[in-house]
Amino acid sequence: MNSQENDAVSVEATFYLPLEIKKMFSQLRMRPDEKIAGRDVIQVIGFRDGKAPVRFFFDKESSLLVRTIRYTETPLGRNPTQVDYTDYRVDGGVKLPFQWTVARPAGRFTIQVSEIQQNVAIDDAKFAKPAAEKPAEK
Repeated sequence: MNSQENDAVSVEATFYLPLEIKKMFSQLRMRPDEKIAGRDVIQVIGFRDGKAPVRFFFDKESSLLVRTIRYTETPLGRNPTQVDYTDYRVDGGVKLPFQWTVARPAGRFTIQVSEIQQNVAIDDAKFAKPAAEKPAEK
């Protein structure tokens, strides 16, 4: 991934978005209500200095995040990536989306999760840097 893609994805990787959103964006603006899948949503646009804006859509009734639209700068202009979050279920006392659909100009795909395990112990060895390969002998 290039630096613009890495920056754009970092928004989605934020585990505690509601707590971090004010730190991540220098300015937040609310836009007029819209409808997504027949539901009223509130749109919030986050602005960061020198970066493309990120649009968040929250269900007006449940306050759950239902869509994000982020942009990646390319030589041809801004490319949008839209992520729709659905199939929210309670897991460990927290509502989490078990399905998300990612749409880009080149296509779309859906990720469906059947099970989520939170706070599972992971062996540190899984994060060890691989050993460097030895150069082939002549």
